[in-house]
Amino acid sequence: MAAVKITRQVLQSIVRHAQAEAPRECCGLLMGDSDIVTHHRPMHNALESEVRYSMEARELFQFFKDLRAVNQKHLGIYHSHPASEAYPSPADVRESFYPDCAYFIVSLKDPRSPQICAFRIENPVIEELEIIEVG
Repeated sequence: MAAVKITRQVLQSIVRHAQAEAPRECCGLLMGDSDIVTHHRPMHNALESEVRYSMEARELFQFFKDLRAVNQKHLGIYHSHPASEAYPSPADVRESFYPDCAYFIVSLKDPRSPQICAFRIENPVIEELEIIEVG
């Protein structure tokens, strides 16, 4: 199984973001300076939906501008599933425009025990990634 490395701090922040936005889906972007996700940028879910997410074009533009300024790489995207499993929905697969990135999904189906999974998505292929916590 392929793997993705991410800091424990970023993983915890992603879960907190999902919990804070529930029952709406949260979303955000992940970055790092090598192959380890070391930073995240929470984004506004423009749809304010419980079952879909979308990021605004101007926020995405600013993210990529900032990435270049700090010499980091876009390594992933995350969002939450407030009431369903941590597995890509058909919409998630259709809208997976970054095949080199890891897609993290936080499930709050059981709010007492959030689950987080990561995937590589090259429509229509979905490959689960092992999450390796570092730091």
